[in-house]
Amino acid sequence: MADHDNNVRRTVDLLWRRDATTARSGPGRRTNVDDVVRAAIELADSDGLALVSMRSLAARVGLKPMSLYTYVPNRDVLVALMVDAVAFEAADLDKGLDLTECMRLIADQYRDELLRHPWLGDVPAWRPVPGPGSSRRYEQQLAALTRAYGDSAVDDVTLDAVIASLRSFATGNARMRIDQVAEHAASGLDDEQWWQIAGPALADAMPAGAYPISSRVGTTVGQLFSGPGNADHAYEFGLTALIAGLVRT
Repeated sequence: MADHDNNVRRTVDLLWRRDATTARSGPGRRTNVDDVVRAAIELADSDGLALVSMRSLAARVGLKPMSLYTYVPNRDVLVALMVDAVAFEAADLDKGLDLTECMRLIADQYRDELLRHPWLGDVPAWRPVPGPGSSRRYEQQLAALTRAYGDSAVDDVTLDAVIASLRSFATGNARMRIDQVAEHAASGLDDEQWWQIAGPALADAMPAGAYPISSRVGTTVGQLFSGPGNADHAYEFGLTALIAGLVRT
């Protein structure tokens, strides 16, 4: 319990740059926390989060592993810093957006963020420690939604639930798209090539007439997208429907 408390406190101090080590400079300090975090993000983008270790990161920034701990105490804190730094990348939300445009942009930003940094999907999303990046983004989202709702009476819980709903849908779809890319790379086959193999095999294996509706729909979808589906189409269709429902809520 004490170790967990210390870890949370150290995470908060580093996120908000209140830790003494972030301010040191001079011959003994070859880099800083911001540079370390940027290097960690680059490493995760290229190799995946699983390969981001204190040792691999130290090698990337030209430090001995033990020296890296003077900037970031452990990997958990490092990942929290990485996530918050990515959140800072979110563009400002335009003040002239209507409600539908506002919701769409919030969802688009979450999806694009995960597509740019697929390793974010490996980070537990529950109970994150708010830093300046995530706090800035959340404040902007709430302000934009409040402006867009205008005179409509929308309570605080609803505002938060709208953002959570948009995020859940957008990141779920982004994971589908990431899985699609990963499967292409692992198999060496694109969706059309895969369907050319899987389609006839399924036609031979499945009992004729046993699943008439799914067979019809699956064939139609397969012919349209040359594969089992299309993540981008699912996103556009699903987001339009989700926003329509949220606007009426």
